[in-house]
Amino acid sequence: MKAKGYRKKGRSLLGRKADKAGFPPARRWLASYEKGQRVVIDIWPGVYEGMPHTRYQGKVGEVLEKRGRCYVVGIPLQSRMAKLTVSPVHMQPFA
Repeated sequence: MKAKGYRKKGRSLLGRKADKAGFPPARRWLASYEKGQRVVIDIWPGVYEGMPHTRYQGKVGEVLEKRGRCYVVGIPLQSRMAKLTVSPVHMQPFA
């Protein structure tokens, strides 16, 4: 039976090299973003808290607001704007 769960194909999509695996560095947890800043969704597979769906891996969005320790990120899709609540561990600044 084919898997249809939330993290299907996660091993190939989210897997990390052995030297980068494990717990994320502190700078990922403590990163702060301003409203309007562009960020890339970069899912860290070892942290479940605040993890967006894997379909958003690598997408670029804009920080809309801060909600607790997480951020609301707007990602433009074809005809609408997806609003995701994402932990800063799963985000990187867009260069």
